[in-house]
Amino acid sequence: MGPISKLALLCSALAFLAGCMPDSPRTVFDWGVNDKLPRRYAAAKTYKDQKTASKPSTYVTRDAAPYTKISTQALPPLAAPAGDAPTFVWPLSGRVISDFGATANGGKNDGINIAAAWGTPIRASAAGIVTYAGGDLKNYGNLALVKHSGGYTTAYAHAEKLTVSKGDFVTRGQLIGYAGQTGDVSTPQLHFEIRSATTPVNPRSYLSSNTASN
Repeated sequence: MGPISKLALLCSALAFLAGCMPDSPRTVFDWGVNDKLPRRYAAAKTYKDQKTASKPSTYVTRDAAPYTKISTQALPPLAAPAGDAPTFVWPLSGRVISDFGATANGGKNDGINIAAAWGTPIRASAAGIVTYAGGDLKNYGNLALVKHSGGYTTAYAHAEKLTVSKGDFVTRGQLIGYAGQTGDVSTPQLHFEIRSATTPVNPRSYLSSNTASN
């Protein structure tokens, strides 16, 4: 067998193996954190590389020291941007310990972190399809992603336990898991994100004034 034939055979084998790889958040949702990826992404930058790169950092800071004490009941939501976004409700009731955007330590939070007692029910912020449920990204612990109408996706990280699987349809307010301390956080909490396509948006601009029932 000549060199060209061997190369073609190798490429075919690699393509077949890639098609058999399990789904991961990287394939369905751009997280900007890739320190635990399937083998086909082994050459990607590490979390440390991203943090020290010269370009603006895109990694997510969770478990940041509170720089403002905020209650979900005390602050009304911001005006929702124009568009066909569904009505989102708070996934659980609690104190926001890290808000969207720049953090006090110079990092960036692509969502909000809500303090929660261990085992607090986490509920779907809006109706949609579960596109991922698992723990492939160790910084996020047990993570669920739900795809909604209008191209929006919500993320629920650090859960102690998830009660949904990929492909499940969930209604707004439906139980999807229980709050915990998985991933890189030191206290029980929920890291919650809303993304339009793959762009993080401030959840406060979309959340209704009512919290999800617990």
